[in-house]
Amino acid sequence: MNIDKVNWLILEQLQLNARVPLTELSKKVGLSSPSVAERIQKMEDAGIINGYKADINMEGIGYPMGIFISVKIRFGQVEKFHELVKKTPEIIECYKLTGNDCLLLKANVRNTKHLETMNAMLSHYGELTTSLILSSIVDGRIYNSEF
Repeated sequence: MNIDKVNWLILEQLQLNARVPLTELSKKVGLSSPSVAERIQKMEDAGIINGYKADINMEGIGYPMGIFISVKIRFGQVEKFHELVKKTPEIIECYKLTGNDCLLLKANVRNTKHLETMNAMLSHYGELTTSLILSSIVDGRIYNSEF
């Protein structure tokens, strides 16, 4: 699918606010509401727009500590570890890696005791390196035509 300048403008606006009214979005990109709706539908159908999500304040729901955990999984434990990760609600992202570590997990926990409990559970499957997230330099980057 061709991502022209107008499609980039639509994508940029949807990333800023996925709940923007179609009439407002249409004014910002200079097209009629039906034309914008059609473009959005085509981008959804093409898999360019995967979905729409709420941006949750983790501190507001009681999970203020963001962490990264690098994992070097022991031989024979990969499948069991993958299943555990999928069932652990604190883990919000999990990436397979090249290099020394097998996986990188991003999670949120309530406090240091919660972190200690989670590390104890995960360490049965391999070697962990846990890092607290102090702040974010880039968060929620908006992709546009300059990407």
